[in-house]
Amino acid sequence: MTGLLLVAFTFFVFARAAVLRGGGQSAADAAALAATQEARDDLYERFLDAVGEDADEDADLEDILAGEDLPPACGPSASRLAGRNAAGVDDCGLAQGGTGYTVRVRTTETVGDTVIPGTEAQHGFAGATAVLEGLCEVTTEEPDRVELECEEEDWSFDPADEEDLPEARDLFRVYLED
Repeated sequence: MTGLLLVAFTFFVFARAAVLRGGGQSAADAAALAATQEARDDLYERFLDAVGEDADEDADLEDILAGEDLPPACGPSASRLAGRNAAGVDDCGLAQGGTGYTVRVRTTETVGDTVIPGTEAQHGFAGATAVLEGLCEVTTEEPDRVELECEEEDWSFDPADEEDLPEARDLFRVYLED
């Protein structure tokens, strides 16, 4: 009977660890998506600066729409979302290839007191990578007309008319890497 109880408690420890790890994975996913969406919003602002009335002459619209030159570090939204999921960001940086962000988190909770010595201080760790993908190519770039060929919808607009401009989600896709 004692052996059976020990086996049951051991399975309970592994179940608690799996739940902790699952929560950590949710936190890592949320943090990676938040970091990449924040970078997408930054690229969208650069897009608006490149096509606006006071267009930045040095901005390369093709590079912006390709999602190049992402900021090297994650913004505050990654840490905030990890915290909401009971974890803290251990590491956050550009993913390999520079097309998104890889985040590694550590859960704030531990496995807790169990029948297995040493588990009371064990935290869960998880990682995730979110990717930013440009969806459009420039077909025409003139002072009064910009035309974009995109996967979902093609755009033709006067940069001075702010109501006709595409939104960030029309230009970029953000998703978790498998």
